[in-house]
Amino acid sequence: MKASFKYAIIFLSPLFFILGILYFMTFWTIYISFTDWVGMKPNYSLAGLKWYEYMLSSEKFWVSLKNNILWLLVFIAPTAVLGLLIAYVLELYIVRGESVYRAIFLYPTALSFVVTGTLWAWIYDPANGVLNSILSALGFDTSKLGWICDPNIAIYCLIAAAIWQYTGFAIVLFQSALRGGYLKNIIEAALVDGASGWKLLRYIIIPNIRSAFVIVAALLAIFSLKVFDLVYVMTQGGPGISTYVLAFYMYMTTFWQQMVSLGAAISVVIFSLSMIIIIPYSYYALKRWLLR
Repeated sequence: MKASFKYAIIFLSPLFFILGILYFMTFWTIYISFTDWVGMKPNYSLAGLKWYEYMLSSEKFWVSLKNNILWLLVFIAPTAVLGLLIAYVLELYIVRGESVYRAIFLYPTALSFVVTGTLWAWIYDPANGVLNSILSALGFDTSKLGWICDPNIAIYCLIAAAIWQYTGFAIVLFQSALRGGYLKNIIEAALVDGASGWKLLRYIIIPNIRSAFVIVAALLAIFSLKVFDLVYVMTQGGPGISTYVLAFYMYMTTFWQQMVSLGAAISVVIFSLSMIIIIPYSYYALKRWLLR
């Protein structure tokens, strides 16, 4: 017993070391948010809630927070629903070539956000983009379709690109749930009894994959709160500040304006919002695991 405990400590020590660094950096960031660090030279003198008050009085912060909430509302549900429907069709109706179709849907997930952002920025280009070119060929007037150049719809264009990239991720998780031993047997029995289509999906599949829904929703929500790459590549936060999100606002504040303490305060807000999602999810996951 002592020998096994010793080996466990040896093998787990790298993990504990990495976790220690992560927790140290988290508490260090929280501390920095209460200091007066502006510019390249560190300044650790305490400034209280100065930067939190500054942040709450900034229009950029409220626009960023609103956009992050918009990501949560508009991004998660369509991605999860599309992922479920496509996984359902692939699993039950496509017998031949299922692996080929799955690879096609998974391909966007394999791309980096920089590649995705560049690709969709080109698609949305008002002058030479593929989207306006196709619409023009179909006879539509595209003179007023600015897409990511229009502050009223630019954020929705970014969310559409993210849905395209993350649908494959949702498909994989839902297919894993559908292929679970007991559920697969239930589906096969229901098919034998004549259940099909909407009734099979509504009354058998959806009630039995609630855990998959929780996992998909939680992971997509975390992505929504930390989204940065697509905004940086496609719009740089523009037009104006219409597509600012908290992560991009933190980046601009910290590295461009060199207001390090303000950037730390913004990161604390992102961390707090993430905890609102992670803590209930962790509780649900642990409860489910312990009750098995």
